[in-house]
Amino acid sequence: MAQMNCPKCGYGLGEKRARIKMMTCPSCATTLFVDSDALRLAGEQGVMHDHPMLLALGRNARIEGQTFRIIGHARYSYGAGTWDEFWALDVDGDGAWISVDEGDVVVQRRLPRNVAQGLPRMPALGETVRLNGVAFTVTEVETATCEALRGAFPEVLMVGEQHQFVNCTANGAQLLSGEFWDDQASWYQGLWVDPFDVIADPQVMA
Repeated sequence: MAQMNCPKCGYGLGEKRARIKMMTCPSCATTLFVDSDALRLAGEQGVMHDHPMLLALGRNARIEGQTFRIIGHARYSYGAGTWDEFWALDVDGDGAWISVDEGDVVVQRRLPRNVAQGLPRMPALGETVRLNGVAFTVTEVETATCEALRGAFPEVLMVGEQHQFVNCTANGAQLLSGEFWDDQASWYQGLWVDPFDVIADPQVMA
């Protein structure tokens, strides 16, 4: 794989990873777009105010019997405060989003496009959304603002960008989430997990 260097300060960013679309430089705090053959400047990464967290960038976490390496950390604000989104890879290299909001933890994966196309566009609070025979109820409708970014991500995120989102819950720990912009939508499915079952590991995956 090709080695990458920050085009602003020259800091070595390691080898290019498949499916990574953007990253932040830990040296000069610049956000970078990952093109097929180059890195492009995208802006600043925002201020990530430090506070005690269950997960950390560059570390491993064991959740529900799976081991994830955290390679991206995004912080969002919304009506009730802020929450943290971690982009992580499992041992097979497949990605998942791990959300931590006031101690609540959920692990979600993006639904394939052909599945997501069958879901409604921006359902209302209290509306029922059905997926694979399961009825989910929309329990939250909010606007999120990206506050800060660290690490690498599979899609382009921008500090200051806003999007609407919905959270839909079903019996048990099932969660279905939708994110909406002017011209696109993304849906994610996952499970709430007990934060006491999340085991932080100081060792980085090989």
